[in-house]
Amino acid sequence: MELKHLYLLIFTTILFQLCSAQKKEIDGRLYGVWNSIGYGQQLVISKKVILIRDTYESGCNLNTKLPTKYLEEFYTINKLTKDSLQIKVGFTNYNFVRSKESEICKKTKNNPLSNFDALWETFNENYAFFNLREIDWNKLKNKYRNRLSKKSSDLELYTVLNAMISELKDGHVSIDIPDSLEDRIEENDEDTDNLRVKVIYSITQKYIPNYKTYNKGMINWGFINDSTSYIQFNDFEDLANYNISEKLTTEEFDEQYWENADESLNYEKDVLTSFKKQMAIIYEDVKNTKSCIIDVRFNGGGFDQIGLEILSYFTNQKRIAFSKKARLKNGFTKTQNIYIEPNELNYKGKLYLLTSPQTASASETFVLASQNIENIIRIGSNTEGILSDVLSKRLPNGWEYGLSNEIYENANGKNYEMTGIPTDYEINYSRNAKDFYMDLLIELKTNDKAIEKVIELYE
Repeated sequence: MELKHLYLLIFTTILFQLCSAQKKEIDGRLYGVWNSIGYGQQLVISKKVILIRDTYESGCNLNTKLPTKYLEEFYTINKLTKDSLQIKVGFTNYNFVRSKESEICKKTKNNPLSNFDALWETFNENYAFFNLREIDWNKLKNKYRNRLSKKSSDLELYTVLNAMISELKDGHVSIDIPDSLEDRIEENDEDTDNLRVKVIYSITQKYIPNYKTYNKGMINWGFINDSTSYIQFNDFEDLANYNISEKLTTEEFDEQYWENADESLNYEKDVLTSFKKQMAIIYEDVKNTKSCIIDVRFNGGGFDQIGLEILSYFTNQKRIAFSKKARLKNGFTKTQNIYIEPNELNYKGKLYLLTSPQTASASETFVLASQNIENIIRIGSNTEGILSDVLSKRLPNGWEYGLSNEIYENANGKNYEMTGIPTDYEINYSRNAKDFYMDLLIELKTNDKAIEKVIELYE
């Protein structure tokens, strides 16, 4: 499953390769130590480098180091005063306050117990859903910490950390471990992935046999009949156009795609720019139909901006998409409203959205935003219920991990974390991924209930 990514100053190693980027003068007021409001970050900015540290009660550790000159290449500085800083990443504003040089956080030692404490404390200070998920986090610390010692192996550390965070049952909580360690752990999602591919293929063959496709099935679209168009968005991330031949196998295409992505100056920009062009092409194909089906039942997420770009074609006025706020001590940061901006090109027909429990993350925020647009009907099952961005962190040993620290609410202040976003017409899809795809394959031997429901409603 793809997940939403929080790019709050979490830069990949490609930034160190950007020697050709134009150097910009950096405002001298940026230099110094900045602590984030929420999010557990500290920036130490000097003329040459920025140190981005993950902070928690017992200390901190380095997340990323990058050349200062690239800061304004990728992020918008909204506000900068002597004591405050606001940086915009995507559509979200992140706020910082200046600290004294003497308040640079203390580096944490690297051993299994300190790594456990760093993760536990980070969740304790930032995770937004302990109450919702009925989790006693202190109790879990007592349950798991004594299973480790300073001499525990990496495998033992991972086993304990993974078992503890798995009790949250949150699809946005994860640990990314080195390949050498991952090879020793049996986690096989291949069967589910293959079933997903078969379901997508079966739907296109049955309902839109003359369909068009983009990036090897990331988007498929065509016509159910003369009056009904169908667009299947299967991903909100792997959407950059790197001019890779569609004649390649999916495996070969993916390999070339990520080679290009890894070398990109700004991958997120590649995705958003490419998608805007592609969405305009799709719109030209479907604009004259009387109804349009958008299918995100198999979409595990990506970038929130993709969903907002889609919806810009289905509204003729600026609307609130949703609001978001982040965990801050015992409360939350100031709420930010995120908007859908109307496109000059505007679809006039009826819109139907198909959802399932596999509709997750950024594809859920897309569905959430759709609730504030009239003329949209949702069919299927509740979405997965993981709407927060992933707050990306790094342990003292270098392992990356993520957690949910934000509350997303619709225009009426409703939050659907854990329960998922409901539909107007319910189809009782299984919430188990493998069962969902197997059941749908059996169903497709006759028809697709969700698509048939659209045809029934429209006719």
